[in-house]
Amino acid sequence: MAALLGSGCSEEPIERTLQIVTGHETDTFSASPAVTKIRIEARTATGTTFAAETTPGGAFDLGEVPEDEPLGVEVTGTTAEGATVVRGRSLTGIVPGAFATVDIPVFVQRVGTWARPPGELARAHVDAPGAVLGERFLVTTGGSAAAGADGAADVRLGDFYDLLGWGPAVTSAMPREARSIVGRIGGMLLVGDAGASAVDTSGASYEVAWPESAGSFAEVAGGLVVESPSGTSFVVGATRAGAATEEVLAVDTSGALSVRKLSAARTGAAAAWAPGVGLVVAGGSATAAGFEVLPENGTAFVARDMPADVTEGAAAVVAGDGKMALVGGIDAGGAPAATRRWSASCTSGCTMEEVAGATLPVGLTRTQAFSLGGSRVFVVGHEATAQKLVRAFVIDLSGPVVEERPLREPRSGATVVAAPNGTLVLLGGALEDGSPARRVETFFPD
Repeated sequence: MAALLGSGCSEEPIERTLQIVTGHETDTFSASPAVTKIRIEARTATGTTFAAETTPGGAFDLGEVPEDEPLGVEVTGTTAEGATVVRGRSLTGIVPGAFATVDIPVFVQRVGTWARPPGELARAHVDAPGAVLGERFLVTTGGSAAAGADGAADVRLGDFYDLLGWGPAVTSAMPREARSIVGRIGGMLLVGDAGASAVDTSGASYEVAWPESAGSFAEVAGGLVVESPSGTSFVVGATRAGAATEEVLAVDTSGALSVRKLSAARTGAAAAWAPGVGLVVAGGSATAAGFEVLPENGTAFVARDMPADVTEGAAAVVAGDGKMALVGGIDAGGAPAATRRWSASCTSGCTMEEVAGATLPVGLTRTQAFSLGGSRVFVVGHEATAQKLVRAFVIDLSGPVVEERPLREPRSGATVVAAPNGTLVLLGGALEDGSPARRVETFFPD
């Protein structure tokens, strides 16, 4: 499907084509229940909306959309009964006149399932960190291995997926093997065991020093990056498996580094930002408090009065009612950890309440969780088995209901990144036959 966009700012409007693409999927519109109507909306930065409707395979005309004004495109596909089953969303800063070609692609997919957008990565990194660069590119580099069509490659090479052009991009080798990445508009911070490097969008880089006389980047490398509303990023070393640590690296909006220390060292802990509370770190210790908090604008973590929790590999997420949930992970016996909930604002006599029927059917490690609104959360992690396949589930905590959302291409060692267009994106890893998983998968919540 295509739409003509004509500039209202020139004597002879330039016609550009908005292409609605389905990537590697062939049944986006025809799968049951089928799509019968498609609505396309283009909204400018000033709030002006251009809209059109069509049917699968049809054309549409949005009229004279400004060539030089940033806009975002939203596509919705509905059934004969009016249910939304297909969605697509561009980045919000599309400037039609900036495209070198007349075709502007917008990827759409079935909601609530994984789908594969156009193109594929040049190389697939395994067990690598990921981040968003410049609010446009998804990046992976580092990890335990990297491979492309020609075989094994240097893990320091950078591999990107462009959410505007829906295709791959690559860079030469990065200055170090990254285990954590802090992404920014103008560049990124690569954190490895031997140090850290700042890399800007031109590829220029420089070494960054650890901000204290004691400690090192090795104590946070591989840790989950948690973003705060103020723009400060926290690399929480205690979320890693292996050696316990108390170090948390803070990176503010200017790029300045500082260190916050947990009240006790942890390993395989869960971490998330709780609005109105701060950075919450839970589990991962048989002796430390069940959770602790770095208050908003605080300089020190405060242990809360809750029994110790040995769960490792779980994720923490704030549900729609404001309570936190601990999902995934494994317990002391190696079995799937129970899904539990608690109030992050609690200060004394705190307890976790198990959500009966909401425990995942398999233990997950390196788990990440995202709120879908209301009582629903999305959970993705690696099986706590030798194969370490990536598994994804939607949990309705009020049901409770646990539904698996299988990948299009089962893989291990993949990286999950929350993309700026509101989707979750799976990058890299290895397929079940050991070959590199170069196709990207995206999940658009239903």
